[in-house]
Amino acid sequence: MWSYHRLKVPVNTAILQVGFKIVKIIYAAAFWFATLAHADETSPPTLPSTNENAMNQSKLAHPDVTRFSILPSATDPAIKTFDDPHWLYVNRDIVVDQKPELPKDRHQLLLWITGTGGKGHDAVAFCSLAADLGYHAVTLMYPDDIPASACANDANPKSFENFRLAIIQGGHATYQVGRKNISIDQPESIENRLIKLLLFLKAKRPKENWDQFLNNDGTVKWETIAVAGQSQGGGHAALIGIKHQVARVLCFGSPKDFSKRLHAPAAFYREESATPKDRFFTFNHLQDPVGCTQQQLSKNMKALELDTFGPPVDVTTEDAPYHHTRILTTSFPVVTETSESMTPDGKNSEWARTAHTSVIADKYADRWKQVWTYLLTEKTP
Repeated sequence: MWSYHRLKVPVNTAILQVGFKIVKIIYAAAFWFATLAHADETSPPTLPSTNENAMNQSKLAHPDVTRFSILPSATDPAIKTFDDPHWLYVNRDIVVDQKPELPKDRHQLLLWITGTGGKGHDAVAFCSLAADLGYHAVTLMYPDDIPASACANDANPKSFENFRLAIIQGGHATYQVGRKNISIDQPESIENRLIKLLLFLKAKRPKENWDQFLNNDGTVKWETIAVAGQSQGGGHAALIGIKHQVARVLCFGSPKDFSKRLHAPAAFYREESATPKDRFFTFNHLQDPVGCTQQQLSKNMKALELDTFGPPVDVTTEDAPYHHTRILTTSFPVVTETSESMTPDGKNSEWARTAHTSVIADKYADRWKQVWTYLLTEKTP
């Protein structure tokens, strides 16, 4: 067996520390310049993945999609919170090289907005599929620590809308019957984060043409955006679609804004919509209890007038194009409701979480590929 003996040699630790810092600075600078030099070439993510299994599976299923990440604070120093990285997806064979055998560049951005407590690295498989269908795609990190369901007992019919607009645009709102406040500085808002990200990409990756999603005055060109999200993110997507004309609205595990106090859907569902209602699509699990009951969810769909385009279709029993409905459902996976949907500490139980997140889960990517493709490509007037 080998044995080792430590030699005691006098060392000037201060000199070593300084030297180590110099090496770190040189290494960081070399990495930064290398990144800039290859900014318009296919490259690995700029930050390590926080969802390695999903990423590896996605790479196998979508090998031509370039994936990379950018810290929000790198795009705007005024962004101080919720600084987990945004993730971006693009198939350069489509949007740069325009290979004729592949789908055409849609010239649309899929904006994915995660649910409460989510990170910018969600919906990996869904966004990778979107990139292979010709979208640019981004999963955006934003202030998402407070669920919109906190407004469910408020008497103000505009409580849900005010709460969401504070996050989308920046601003202030009250919730929980006025006992609490949400205050989002404009730089931290969804809109500013998206604008600053697109401007950053315009400078660093010009060949990919990310700036096509901005107007000349630097505002979001909403008509080129397909806005999508899960849970709270799906609710944000619905409100953005009502306030702005967008390419399409995709709600997963949503929209769930239902007032328990007023026994009615959120008032903004009935507002005049800038986006035609036939561009709204929803996908929900039939056992999902999060946010509201299935009966309340049905009332939300009626308030949005989505039943105008046909009744709900269960994708476990029907194939695409699902009678061209805008309301998709599933009973997969069947969950065993072994307890209350909420735990004593106010969190969703395991079975409730499973049902709530199943419709966008990376592990079901093969099962949902046909459904997701329909949602991303179904023709709208």
